[in-house]
Amino acid sequence: MALRKTHTDNIDIEEVFLDGRNILGYHRENLEGALERPITKKIFFVMGILCTSSIALFALRTGSLQVFRADAFRERSSHNYLRFVEQPAERGLIYDRDGNVLAENKTRELYDFSLSLIRRYPEQGFLHALGFLRKDGTALRGASGIEAQYNTLLGGISGKRIEEVNAVGLVLGSGVRTPPRGGLGMVTSLSRDLQLQLARSIERIANERGFSGGAGVVLDVSNGAVLALVSVPEFDPNVLVSGLTQEKLEDLLDDPGKPFFNRAVSGLYPPGSIVKPAIAAAALAERVIDQETTITTNGKLVLENPYFPDQPSIFLDWKNHGIVDMRRALAVSSNVYFYTIGGGYGTQRGLGMSKINQYLALFGFGEMTGIDIPGEQLGFLPDPESPLRSRAWTIGDTYHASIGQGDILVTPVQMAVYAATIASSGTVYRPFLVQRTVDDRKNTIQEFSLPPRKSGIVSNEIFRVIQEGLRDAVEYGTAQGLGGLPIRVAAKTGTAEIGKTGRVHSWSIGFAPYNQPKIAFAVLMENGSSQNLVGATAVASEMLWWMSESRFLDSL
Repeated sequence: MALRKTHTDNIDIEEVFLDGRNILGYHRENLEGALERPITKKIFFVMGILCTSSIALFALRTGSLQVFRADAFRERSSHNYLRFVEQPAERGLIYDRDGNVLAENKTRELYDFSLSLIRRYPEQGFLHALGFLRKDGTALRGASGIEAQYNTLLGGISGKRIEEVNAVGLVLGSGVRTPPRGGLGMVTSLSRDLQLQLARSIERIANERGFSGGAGVVLDVSNGAVLALVSVPEFDPNVLVSGLTQEKLEDLLDDPGKPFFNRAVSGLYPPGSIVKPAIAAAALAERVIDQETTITTNGKLVLENPYFPDQPSIFLDWKNHGIVDMRRALAVSSNVYFYTIGGGYGTQRGLGMSKINQYLALFGFGEMTGIDIPGEQLGFLPDPESPLRSRAWTIGDTYHASIGQGDILVTPVQMAVYAATIASSGTVYRPFLVQRTVDDRKNTIQEFSLPPRKSGIVSNEIFRVIQEGLRDAVEYGTAQGLGGLPIRVAAKTGTAEIGKTGRVHSWSIGFAPYNQPKIAFAVLMENGSSQNLVGATAVASEMLWWMSESRFLDSL
């Protein structure tokens, strides 16, 4: 029986290509001859779940960051990427009259290795004239002296810099948006060498003779330019820039010598006998007395007491000067003479306090001088009619005012202007320290020129009498300590009592050369023993000797 092959109706697709791999021309590396299988629905379902979950998680995270941590990331982003930084301008330099640098800029490396500009000053003599700087945010601003008065011009205009920083604050890059504009330089009228010489003399004599401090001002008689302005004690202003501990700062602030206090413009002191030239000028101008009339002084002035005849009021002179006229009264500084012409005595009428105040004001007492540094005080002239007085004004008060005691208060810079007014026969200038502004090559930008505040306050003939009296004071009177100098000087000394303490302020004012005045000066030595015979005149003498030896006056 023969066998029969059985066939089915369905043939699997694989059977069709069962031997396809052996067909010539098929390349399996290119998947030729391979079977394609359809993707199942299960795979699409799983992928849908994964995508939906990812989108949901992303949305939740984004919402969390925006809702709950938006402020933190906003702050972080501002610090991490861009910030605007103020770029301070380079401060203008300050020069003396001869072009010597008095205040300059130096570079200092900071803890983060960046560079910073600091201000450098002379170590002695210039603290109260130049001043110093204080930190104001990222900028340095003048705190006193010329630095404060001219801060806007010296400081220039700050620029703006854009910085890119990372999350930990490191700067990744920077660029200048607005460049800074450097400040202007200042050429002052100060003489570096004169300033140092005067400061050293005041400091040495204060230390040796027990004064609590002192001040000195020297002016150019022709225009009021300040050639020197010194206040002692002081300190090295560079310590404020280089870094000052809190303890050291407190020591300076608590120092009984008050080294921050500018005695030259802010100190108020009774003038003592240096007021007498103004009283003499007033008496001549008001025809209270003429220059030749003499008064017998007898060493004291005695006022009868109508209520207690055995208890007269006695006003002492510092010695019996005998018979004196006006020139001699100025030279020997006779108190009784000035009691008499100030308040009147016997048949000799006096000025009275109203006229005394009128003429003292003409000479600048009780007025601002207008000097171009901060802190100037007005001074004080007593008003007999003031409702603030604790008692009625008496003739004794007028006597005391006539010799610069009592309630009159002045500053050293006022007394320097007063001395210059006498030297110039009545021209009252406004003292100034800055002559002009310059660029970084010392080219002049602007000149400062100030007209006189007053002139012709009394006649030239009256001033001639006053000037001769002050020259006599040097030749044979109370200012003999300024005699024997190569420069002929006219001067007036003063000793102002500090109550009944046995302490005094020592004054010396004057001008030189006598025939053709170029400089005027005022020196104050503060709070020394009344027994001390060395004070302001010794300082003035050392200064004038230096001027002679250095030929300083030839430069004016």
